[in-house]
Amino acid sequence: MTKSPVFFAKNYVLILFVALEVFCSSHQCVAQNLLNKRITVSLNHVRLADALKRIGDEGRFYFSYSGRLLPKDSLVTVTAEHQPLSMVLEQLFHGKYAFEEKRNYLIISAVLPHLSLINTDITNNNNTYSISGIVVDELTGERLMNASVYSKEQLAATLTDEHGYFKLKFRTGDPGMLTITASKLSYKDVSLNFLRSVSVVSRTRIQEYKEAAENSKGVERDAFGRFFISARQQIQSLNIPDFFAKQPFQFSLTPGLSTHGLFSSQVINKFSVNIAGGYTAGVDGLEVGGLFNINKGDSRYVQFAGVFNLVGGTVTGVQIAGVTNKALDSVKGVQLAGFINKTEGRVSGLQIAALNNEAHKLKGIQIGLVNVVDSSEGASIGLINIIRNGFYKVSYSASNLTNANLSFTTGTHLFYSTLHIGSNISRTEKLYAFGLGVGHDFMLGSKWYISATADYQLAYTGNWDDRWAQAKLLLNTQLTDKISVFAGPAYNKYSATGSGPGYQTRFRKPEPYYGLGNPVHRWLGWEAGIAFNSVFKQPQKINHHTESWFLGGAAIAGTGFDTNYGLVTGGELFAEREFSGGLAAILSVEYLNNSPRNNGFIHTDIISYINPVYSLPLTTISYYNNNFKALPIKAGMKAYSGKRLFFAGQIGVLVGLNSKAYYIERRGGEAVTYNYDGDGIPFLYSVSMGYSLKNGLEPGWVFQDFVGTIYKHIALRLAYRLKVGK
Repeated sequence: MTKSPVFFAKNYVLILFVALEVFCSSHQCVAQNLLNKRITVSLNHVRLADALKRIGDEGRFYFSYSGRLLPKDSLVTVTAEHQPLSMVLEQLFHGKYAFEEKRNYLIISAVLPHLSLINTDITNNNNTYSISGIVVDELTGERLMNASVYSKEQLAATLTDEHGYFKLKFRTGDPGMLTITASKLSYKDVSLNFLRSVSVVSRTRIQEYKEAAENSKGVERDAFGRFFISARQQIQSLNIPDFFAKQPFQFSLTPGLSTHGLFSSQVINKFSVNIAGGYTAGVDGLEVGGLFNINKGDSRYVQFAGVFNLVGGTVTGVQIAGVTNKALDSVKGVQLAGFINKTEGRVSGLQIAALNNEAHKLKGIQIGLVNVVDSSEGASIGLINIIRNGFYKVSYSASNLTNANLSFTTGTHLFYSTLHIGSNISRTEKLYAFGLGVGHDFMLGSKWYISATADYQLAYTGNWDDRWAQAKLLLNTQLTDKISVFAGPAYNKYSATGSGPGYQTRFRKPEPYYGLGNPVHRWLGWEAGIAFNSVFKQPQKINHHTESWFLGGAAIAGTGFDTNYGLVTGGELFAEREFSGGLAAILSVEYLNNSPRNNGFIHTDIISYINPVYSLPLTTISYYNNNFKALPIKAGMKAYSGKRLFFAGQIGVLVGLNSKAYYIERRGGEAVTYNYDGDGIPFLYSVSMGYSLKNGLEPGWVFQDFVGTIYKHIALRLAYRLKVGK
């Protein structure tokens, strides 16, 4: 008997149903059947949180919800006998919440109201489409301001005005069907289709978007982002958080004035050029910004900005900025900044900044004046390294060259750096030195370890031109949790320029000295000392003066550094904009006055002219410096480590500069004085460190170098700042 096709079809369907039943039985079909699961439960006046726990245990699944969403401590009563879970939840919540199934979890969220598009109209003029309409709350009919209306296919977007009205324009060929979507924070999206030509909360309160931005995890919560991104763009980004498109190129003058218009925050570009600055979804190639780049998502390969880069996601590749780089997720590659790098996640690679590097977790190398890491598996190289899983210690030691040395060491046993300052206290054998060192500890046990270190210091025996390098192996023993002692051999290499009277006799040059360069001394010596060690405390949340303006002044007093200039005095006026996240921008104007040592005398050249026809007399030229008076104008960044300790870096130029020098030429018995000036407007940079007190005072120090001149100084700085508003 021949079986008909209908017979085979019926049996095929039956087999499918049987297979599906077997599959669901073996896998419990959790993802599709939680709300249909039948539950038996009887609860009388129990806490809502406990009721949900009992229901989850009964159905063998878990509830997931925000603690702020549900009144967990309210008392509820519910009784169900073999009823679907959806009916049990209806008894509990009466339709106030929405439910989403994910594997073995039931996610509870607030029910979002719906949007509606009314009075929509579309026109087409030579392939230029114009779509207009009004966005309203579907339930109340209220017209909604600041709702985003956009076309995903055409990458065009706009916002509704205060009357809920929108007009979306774009140019395209024959699109077949056009679709527009309306989105708004705390509302459910709605779409509308137009054949052959596109659908899309109460009146928008700006405070709603401010709170949403502060609670978000992206660039909208960052102070830089809020400062440089327009309100319309922030609203657009918050309305459409999950849609992104890719394009090969974008060009912008400022955020908002872009080839992608208001939709720029939803577009990832291969190549991005921002004349002043730009705000995009991300870059997957090369991005260049005259002043700044802000990426909502990730940055891949190369990103360069004259002032700062801000990336809401992960940086993969190279990120370079003249002042600061900031990544809200992680970095896999290189961050290079003139002053500050900050990464809220992991750094797997290299961070280099003149002033401050900061990361949550380090699996690479940091190089900077101050480095801050919560957890390190790499190396931080700088004057100060604050490693939360590391240590710091202060050491006092003596060696066969200097009998009073003070060292400050920070890092981990895997790698640490040390700041040294030392002297040899003696009337006839004086020596002063300061410098840096790096090291690694070989752990022999809980109380014994060997330190292998390399140090490089500048030494003073009449001038600061001596160079002293050391390699040491020191045996350490821990006497208590806080105190250890150490001793061991040290190999020394010392390049001497020739010490003066009262300084180290071993480094004096023989008279006369005809050698080339400086004599180099090598010897095997020793070092021994005591150390006081501790661990860094976990950081306190930075809460100070978030996003405020300050005005202030400072007094400066110090000395010329490595020059023939002596006492420097001056004052400073500054304006400061403090951002959240421990960063601030600074603009300052200074006045400086510095008098040279030895009446300004630098040196004398002796010139003898010999000519076969006639002979000129012996000529001497003596060089002198006048008082150095300058008006530096500077701008830069300030970074807090903890609540009050800060580090700052600035760059700038000099105006009103008086750095004139003169020389006296004597030829025979005749003496003539000549004046000469430096060339151009000198460029300057400065780095400073201080502590911000609650009363507004900021004691600290500053180092400043005027590139193109012989002038540089190190000085104490006492500032006072006054909060003037947000």
